Amino acid sequence: MTPPATTAALPRPAAAVPLTTMPVGAVATLHEVTDVASRPVLRSLGLTDECVLRLCQAGDPCIVQVRATRIGLSNAVARCLYVVPEAGSR
Repeated sequence: MTPPATTAALPRPAAAVPLTTMPVGAVATLHEVTDVASRPVLRSLGLTDECVLRLCQAGDPCIVQVRATRIGLSNAVARCLYVVPEAGSR
């Protein structure tokens, strides 16, 4: 009998932080979405693996810009996005 497939979490780099800890205007690269249920919806909105985003507004909603699109996220979803800040963005 084959054991069920498991989804292992990606190793989080030391520099990865929750999106909600970033200052407004900061630029970062998306590293991981810890809310598995939100992943397909976020991908369809353009939040793909290693995309570059900019935090436009903190709070609820949290607004990020990905490419030429701004996306409003609930604070609960934003807390599940781990990003790696660009140098000088923090």
